[in-house]
Amino acid sequence: MEIGIVGAGTVGTVLAQTFARGDNQVYLSRRHGAESLAARRDEFPANVEFVEVITALQQPLVIMAVPFEQAPAVLELIKDYEQRIVVDVTNQFTADFKKIVTKPLTGSEVLAKSANNARMLKAFNTLPPKYMDGHVAGPGKRVLFYAGDDRAAKKEFAALVKPLNFHPVNLGRLRHGGSVMQVGGGLGNTHFVECEE
Repeated sequence: MEIGIVGAGTVGTVLAQTFARGDNQVYLSRRHGAESLAARRDEFPANVEFVEVITALQQPLVIMAVPFEQAPAVLELIKDYEQRIVVDVTNQFTADFKKIVTKPLTGSEVLAKSANNARMLKAFNTLPPKYMDGHVAGPGKRVLFYAGDDRAAKKEFAALVKPLNFHPVNLGRLRHGGSVMQVGGGLGNTHFVECEE
């Protein structure tokens, strides 16, 4: 699959390396432009290409790995996502780690409003970056919670992550599943679950 990643910080970097392990073409971007990533070429395999943000946003699957506050404006760069999948990996914090309250909506529902005609999913934000590569200490797979309102998109996402040593667990819709995954919801960054299969 062709995967666009917006944000090349810690999370975006790990996820680019993770998805590059599969039979995927990864397009990694950051707001400072593709050229700003050139010095980091050795960190990534050949199937990770550095691109502009607008190019990453036009891929069949888009991963938003930018701060929550920045995400709406970035998503609005595309006028129509034409039913492409957008994966929200953000957590609702300001730059100085103050919690952002979006009630009654979940953070992912807020971002969905900025991604016109996208199929929005929530995933990865409950894992610290060091676990986002799917590794486990022994046999088994890394549990990966995800949520979304589009059943076909969730099925496609689950099939994408399974070969990367994840055990995807569907928590339902963005309103309910997203609420327990986001900051203060109970699953945030404390449950590093492994499962045996």
